[in-house]
Amino acid sequence: MASGMSTLDWWWSPHPSWEPGEDWDENVPVVRIESSDEVVLIDPFLPVVDAFDPRGKAVRVLLTQGAHYRGTPDFVERYGASVWGPPKARWPPKLPNPSTTTELPAGVEAIELDGEPQQVVFWIPEHATLVTGDVISGSGEQVHVFVDEADASRLLPALERIAELPIERLVIPHGAVLEPDGAAHLRAAVATTRGG
Repeated sequence: MASGMSTLDWWWSPHPSWEPGEDWDENVPVVRIESSDEVVLIDPFLPVVDAFDPRGKAVRVLLTQGAHYRGTPDFVERYGASVWGPPKARWPPKLPNPSTTTELPAGVEAIELDGEPQQVVFWIPEHATLVTGDVISGSGEQVHVFVDEADASRLLPALERIAELPIERLVIPHGAVLEPDGAAHLRAAVATTRGG
């Protein structure tokens, strides 16, 4: 995926585990990055209207964490998608590591989170976009840092370093696509977690 040669967009899919009264949004974003020769999807579900058409291009699935396996099997079965998962992820019971590649697409960086090695965030510099797993989530435009299973003393400084990137768009898994100045949303969430 050569720099300057891809497009980035997203669709919304209902999460099958959502129930009325949940403190997170029913619809979750699926990020799609398309270049001349491949389509990359992050934590995907199929679109509600089955309108996904890779037009003969290779399909690559990237996962922020084990729990976001989601609709990956649909893309593997239908389109022969390759799967990249975080090297240190724990996978749900009865799911062996589904990764079929250790190589990321060009133009996509996986940033391991100090203090939360189960998850990564994806940085797409060409589109100034950061895509997160559940450690950075929220509802609507409210961004939260979840430190339940993390070492906050290591995680929060790591997130502050990530927030120094020129992030214009922040995509959180159970909330909104926040733009412009996604970095400001991330900094504010870290500050709130610190009690600031």
